Amino acid sequence: NFAELKLPPEEKKAALELFEILAPTDTPAVEAGHTRGAAIAAGQALTRGLQVLPGNTCTPTYLGNAEQEIARRHGFGVTVMDLAAIKKEAMGGLLCVAQGSVEEPRFIILEYKGGGASAPVVLVGKGVTFDTGGISIKPAQNMEEMKYDMSGAAAVLGAFEALGRLKPKVNVIGLIPSTENMPSGTAVKPGDVVKSHFGKTIEIINTDAEGRLILCDALSWA
Repeated sequence: NFAELKLPPEEKKAALELFEILAPTDTPAVEAGHTRGAAIAAGQALTRGLQVLPGNTCTPTYLGNAEQEIARRHGFGVTVMDLAAIKKEAMGGLLCVAQGSVEEPRFIILEYKGGGASAPVVLVGKGVTFDTGGISIKPAQNMEEMKYDMSGAAAVLGAFEALGRLKPKVNVIGLIPSTENMPSGTAVKPGDVVKSHFGKTIEIINTDAEGRLILCDALSWA
């Protein structure tokens, strides 16, 4: 039950002080299992904590800052592209979705290097921090749930939290294109044609197809 933003705050439950594992004591298997389980749980907790935040808190800038904090704690390589850098990289899909919002987009890159010279695994997460549908606007009922449209991004960040704790022998790159999708006087319109990072042109038929627009730029960059 997420109550961090409630005023007055709810009385917090007592902290867990002790738990017992009913297994042979002091065995390598028990210790390894506990380490793995704790790392996965930490990743899941981080993911869920980001998912549930409202869109006016968890913006693309907020996600970029969260990534930098994870990178600092675990020693990952990190890059957060701002609007100017995204324009320079010619990510037309991400830019066209972002153009209707006052919130700047971010293109977020995390790098974990544990596998030597081997090819990396690339995780790509959709980071639409709020999705109204844009000009092709969604119905009002349950639209508040569209704060969850950055769940893919949260999952990538949660995976990196687990990576930082487990340190497996693999190389992993995490990519998060992040933006809001809003209707406004500057928003992309049905019928507009934009150019993707890959160089292909895209006709926008429905502006609620924002996910594939930002993810295609991320896949092209990968």
